[in-house]
Amino acid sequence: MLESSADITVMLEAIRNDQPGAGDRLLDAIHSSLRAIAVGQCARENADHSLNATALVNEAYIKVLGGENVDFESRRHLYGAFARAMQEALIDAARRRNTKKRGGDRDRVPMDAISPPAAMRFAEPVELGRVLPELQEADPRAAEVVRFKCFLDLGTEEIASILGTTPRTVQRDWQYAKAFLRKAFADEHLGEVQ
Repeated sequence: MLESSADITVMLEAIRNDQPGAGDRLLDAIHSSLRAIAVGQCARENADHSLNATALVNEAYIKVLGGENVDFESRRHLYGAFARAMQEALIDAARRRNTKKRGGDRDRVPMDAISPPAAMRFAEPVELGRVLPELQEADPRAAEVVRFKCFLDLGTEEIASILGTTPRTVQRDWQYAKAFLRKAFADEHLGEVQ
């Protein structure tokens, strides 16, 4: 279960005020949620993937909270950053796996043949990562919904809570995103969104 908005806001304020250990306290508070999300993501990956759940959480943490100028406005902003960081980590891992230097010329099994996330299928995280910027430009909130569903494996209610909107709005955004991605994948012959 995701943490309350008030708790996260207090911890984010402590980070903004450079309180010692504030980032660690925030990670402790959200670690179980992030770990559960990462376990789900890693279970959907090919058997030869290079990331385990701990590595995915650690990479996301370094990308999100490891740098300087950590400044998040809200829980939505924070979880959005973690969704993007996990997306980038999974895409980077897929790219590494696909290079010839690391045996990328081996037969690959599409992700939809393994266990698709939240009723969405796509051939590889790399392809989804290539199309998401187009969706981001067309409808930023719909792109956030895709990231939350596909890379954090969150449900409609949780996404609505993070985005500060209604579950019905999230469902409409998801329907729009699926149509957008279906068209983009058909145009590029990349995969299928169901």
